[in-house]
Amino acid sequence: MAAAASGFPADFVAAGPAAEPVLYKTPSPEAVTFLGHACSYIDLGGSSFVTDPVFEDYSPFHHRTIPPPPDRVYRDTDFILISHAHQDHLSPETLERFPRTATILCPEPSTQHVRDLGFEVVVMRPWEVHRFPGGAVVAVPSHHPGGRSSLKARHDGGALGYIIHTQELTLYYSGDTEYFAGLKQIGERFRPDLALINVNLHLNSVDAVRAIVDLGTPRVVFSHWGAYGGNNAKWTRRWHVELEEILGEVIVPLAVGRSLPLGPFGKPGSGATPSFLASRQPPANK
Repeated sequence: MAAAASGFPADFVAAGPAAEPVLYKTPSPEAVTFLGHACSYIDLGGSSFVTDPVFEDYSPFHHRTIPPPPDRVYRDTDFILISHAHQDHLSPETLERFPRTATILCPEPSTQHVRDLGFEVVVMRPWEVHRFPGGAVVAVPSHHPGGRSSLKARHDGGALGYIIHTQELTLYYSGDTEYFAGLKQIGERFRPDLALINVNLHLNSVDAVRAIVDLGTPRVVFSHWGAYGGNNAKWTRRWHVELEEILGEVIVPLAVGRSLPLGPFGKPGSGATPSFLASRQPPANK
C-alpha cells in the first residue's frame, strides 16, 4: 500500500482518536510491523520484540506527528531492544506503557535510564548472545554515540545493533550507525535474510548502499522515519527515493502501522544457524 511522505498509509485520514485503529492494525504473527521512527514490532519464532520505542515528543523541537500506538499493538512484547540512549531511541515515559513481563536488552550507557522501571534488564555488549526459546538475540557493534548526550561516534559497545536469529530466519536491526567496517563483519557472520536499517543523517543514501552491500541481505526495510517532522524527515524521504531507484526490489516499503510477513526471502540457506551461534562462546572481535 502506498504511503504519503508523512509516513501515513494512503487510506489513513487524520480524524482525531477515532482514526487510531485505521493507522495501527493489530500486528500480524510472524511479521514485522512498523510503528514509526526507529520502532518496529517483530513477531518471530513464537517471541515478540520491539525496537527503540518512543511514542511522544522527544524534545521541545521534535514533536510526534502521529498518534502513539494503542497498547493492544505491543502488550504481548517479550523483549525490548534498546540500541542507545539518545532521546529519540530511549524514552522511560514510553517504556512505562509496556508490560513488566518484557525483558529490556540494552548497552551499558542506557541502563541508568531503565533500571528503576521494574523490568528485567540485560546489559548487552558486542557479540554477546541472549537466548530465548527457539532462537537468540545477538548484540552487534554500531558506530554511533551511546550516551544520552554523547556526540562522538564510536564502535565500543555504547551503541548497538541487534541480530534476531531463529531456525526460520535471521533479522538485523541496525540501530543508528554510520557506515563502518563492522557492517561487513556482521554480514559475513550472520547472513541476515532481512535488515531493518535506520537511514538518516548518520547513514545517508550513499553509505546505506555500502552498508546493504556489506550485509549481503536480500531485503531491506527502512526505519527512522514517519513519526516526526523537520528537515531530517525531508532528507530521509529523498534518500529513500534514491535507494529505491538504485536497489529496486531489495527495498521493501513499509508504511507506519503496516506489517511485512516474514517468509522465505529467496536467499539460499535461509534460517541456517550461523557458525557464530553454534558454539557457546562468541568469536574474538576483530
